[in-house]
Amino acid sequence: MSIFPERLRWPLSSLRWRIEGHYRPLPSTFTAPLQGGQILEIGGPSAPFATGGMVPVYPLAASVDNNQFAATSRWHSLDPETSTFAPGGLPIGRQHYIDDLALPAIADNTYDAEISSHVIEHLADPLRAFETWKRITRPGGHLLMIAPHFRGTFDRKRRVTTLSHLVEDYERGTPESDATHIDESIELHDFDRDVDRPTASWIAERRSNVSTRVVHHHVFSTSSLLAMIDYVGLEILQHTTRFPHDIYVLGRFPVDASQPDNVAVLRHVDPGPFDR
Repeated sequence: MSIFPERLRWPLSSLRWRIEGHYRPLPSTFTAPLQGGQILEIGGPSAPFATGGMVPVYPLAASVDNNQFAATSRWHSLDPETSTFAPGGLPIGRQHYIDDLALPAIADNTYDAEISSHVIEHLADPLRAFETWKRITRPGGHLLMIAPHFRGTFDRKRRVTTLSHLVEDYERGTPESDATHIDESIELHDFDRDVDRPTASWIAERRSNVSTRVVHHHVFSTSSLLAMIDYVGLEILQHTTRFPHDIYVLGRFPVDASQPDNVAVLRHVDPGPFDR
């Protein structure tokens, strides 16, 4: 138990982990397998994938397409008529607007890799998303994912989503309109870790999640995120957890029906800066 109040503890932690290198780009082993590939980003555009970012995929790829659930959201406002993905004004691929986890407009084996940053927690049925990403990725392709560690965010008072819960969501075909976690996400939101305030409009935005998609349906630790990725059949190649709240994972989709052996990885998960 820290002797410092939260308002002091967080800045002190930030200074500690900055000194230890948590704000430096990750090793190239996270991005090298994606070099020269045709990539799809789910959500975004994302600063960590840009030039100078933690995992700069955009400048390494042959092309990066993008999918958004809508042209306008809390995080972006795009021209719904545009067909070009141009993060930072630089055209690098095609822009899709598909509000369906199945991504029916995208053919099988289209991409060499998928990338996403802070998306998986917003999905009501993450395992369904993985099913799609596997379908549209060529055998042996990759997934580079960034997800928030719950202890570093406003979700730190919530319980980590269990794998069994995710399986139940998949088996039920849980839609994005599912409201199971909305009350919890409002009541346990830690405003010490957020610039927002609990205004009437803030609450209304969460009550309207089917159109806003701001709610975190699920919350993850490093161990729980890796367990989910193992469950869906990806080989875990690289992972790390960085302050203030990010879990980075590079996985590889199988080339056949075999299940990858991630036992050693799952037994030795580095908890990062949050569980020490």
